[in-house]
Amino acid sequence: MTELFDPADAYGAVVPFTPRAPKPTLPAVSVETEAALIGCVLWQPQVFPLIQHLIAPEHFFEQTHGAVWEIIMAVAAAGDTPNLLKVKAAAGPKLMACDLGGQTAMEYLTRLASDGCTPATAEEYARTIQQYWQLRELAIATVDVREGAGFVPGPALERIYARVDEVRASFVSRKSMSATLEQAGDDLVASIQADLQGEGRKLPSSGLAQFDREIGGAPQPATLITVAARTSMGKSVLGVEVAASMADQGFASIYHSLEMSRRQVAARVAASELERRGVRMPFEQILRRGGLNQRQAEIVAGTLYEQRAQPMTIEDGGGRTIGDIAASSDRLANHYARKGIPLGCVVIDHAHIVKASRAYRREDEGLKEVADGALALAKHLDCPVFLLAQCNRNTEGREDKRPQLADIRGAGAFEENSDAVVFLYRASYYIERSQAFRDGDPTAQDDFERVRHDLELIIDKNRAGRANQVVRAWIDPALNAIRNRQQP
Repeated sequence: MTELFDPADAYGAVVPFTPRAPKPTLPAVSVETEAALIGCVLWQPQVFPLIQHLIAPEHFFEQTHGAVWEIIMAVAAAGDTPNLLKVKAAAGPKLMACDLGGQTAMEYLTRLASDGCTPATAEEYARTIQQYWQLRELAIATVDVREGAGFVPGPALERIYARVDEVRASFVSRKSMSATLEQAGDDLVASIQADLQGEGRKLPSSGLAQFDREIGGAPQPATLITVAARTSMGKSVLGVEVAASMADQGFASIYHSLEMSRRQVAARVAASELERRGVRMPFEQILRRGGLNQRQAEIVAGTLYEQRAQPMTIEDGGGRTIGDIAASSDRLANHYARKGIPLGCVVIDHAHIVKASRAYRREDEGLKEVADGALALAKHLDCPVFLLAQCNRNTEGREDKRPQLADIRGAGAFEENSDAVVFLYRASYYIERSQAFRDGDPTAQDDFERVRHDLELIIDKNRAGRANQVVRAWIDPALNAIRNRQQP
């Protein structure tokens, strides 16, 4: 195919076509896959809304295919159905008459429409095109090194790593999908009717019934939930509990632990499960060398063995960017999807130790990158992302030590991107550290016992429900256990 047709006139608003610069030797491509995907859309246009967030024109190796995809996008953006007839009309007679190696563009598109893939395989084809594009981009990023051209190793590595992060992150951002008010209303009504008939999408619970009610009945798909607190308030306790609860319900959960090792997370899961069985065994005791006798070790081993089949993956290790986290989350989500296991949630523990992809002048710029990426990940994977975040020390100087939005480091980014912002507060933490309690004052001791298992989840921002609500739960941090509070 030597001549390319230009979509510049299609619907009057398509980005002008610009030939790409010559590229170095590239990995194998699959032009047939590109042709099959385009053919599927032209013949079965209802597929396009399901895959349009996965593919952009620049992802096609064959530039003619990229130009056709651009016209398809323009037709859809104008509110039309991007079928063969409408795409031909949008391209216009001049473009349709272009010679593409012995056949006109019109003849070529007609042939594509008759040889397209099936709607059931369209997403697989789209992801294959993605992957080939990634391979080509990485090959381009390393061409100087592979060809022995002049380069300085340090800066070359920085450039290559930066490009790797960009390529990884490029498939995390979901492109916007247009819908008329009529279409959006129809979708909403259909969803309501499906729920009434018991046929709606099943959503996993966080494990806390009242909290679920306040945020829309359950953690909602494609939402970012920021959980912020001071140190030792229970962020990791809640994160592990939510992930384990969803896995227990048969939904996959991915726990990104940037501080704790996988052994520490596993010990917390075991301690919580043992508490449910009436056995008190703090996770610190499970982790401590020599902390268990033979019988206790067997109980822990037995509990973990029973849970080994649950679909929960722990990704530990620090020094990762939000692009790294997104790439591994996407890989794991696909792994579970191939097994027929729906994704329940992603937990990132925690935001303030996620590495920025580059050096920023101000800390809040790096935190905005994390918050933006976490929201994009939630949209891309269509699941709730729980982003744990650290509050600053401002609460320590106030009489009421319950945190507020301004207490989150980089508050603006988290407030802007989050669908819900939840603060954790335990009064017992401050009583236990008071001088009166340390001196053995009976009143302080009584106050501590009265609230030692109280946890407040303060819902400050809430797009799916009422803001400024407080959910009270039972907590035992030593056992990594959070439970529904018994109502009087």
